[in-house]
Amino acid sequence: METLKEIKSKIEMNKADKKHRLLDNAFQLFGTKGFAKTSISDIVNKAGVAKGTFYLYFKNKEDIRDQLVNEKSLELFSNAITDLEKKVLPRFEDRLIFVINHMIEDLNTHPEILTFIDKDLSLGFYSSELSKFFSDEPTGLYALFKEGVESEHLPIENIEITFFTILDLVGSTCYRCMVQKFPTDIETYKPFLFKSIRAILHIG
Repeated sequence: METLKEIKSKIEMNKADKKHRLLDNAFQLFGTKGFAKTSISDIVNKAGVAKGTFYLYFKNKEDIRDQLVNEKSLELFSNAITDLEKKVLPRFEDRLIFVINHMIEDLNTHPEILTFIDKDLSLGFYSSELSKFFSDEPTGLYALFKEGVESEHLPIENIEITFFTILDLVGSTCYRCMVQKFPTDIETYKPFLFKSIRAILHIG
């Protein structure tokens, strides 16, 4: 006979499984049909759960999108940081460019991540989830940026605004160059992007 602890554990695992299925199938649908053309009914039918189950985990379609964007962006950042730790790059701006380039290359490999993000989000670094990056946690992207700016005494008056500006620039560039191929492809545009980022760091 199962104990109460075992029953509770199974319930929690079942909840986690349902949420994962909803996220996974929403990601697939957003990537194939697009966000606007995907309905909540589409998501729950593909995930094989009741519509009411969706609302146990998400407020609406925008909420599940935001959680997906946050999850995918954190994966991109985590992968970049892991590879950065294997490199010897003394200058902060070189480390920052490495991380950004790594994330762009990952997006090139997985373009489906871009296709489900509405262009107005500018990839959106990352819609309502942006605030989570403004964290002083050691592993946070903002913490890395802030530490680099301060340790090298870069002439930046407002670190948060500069951080947002760079992320928004990268996000909109990725969307336009990788999805719309405008004004050119991302590989052609990258040198201009990186030069702009270096200029922002030194102009302040």
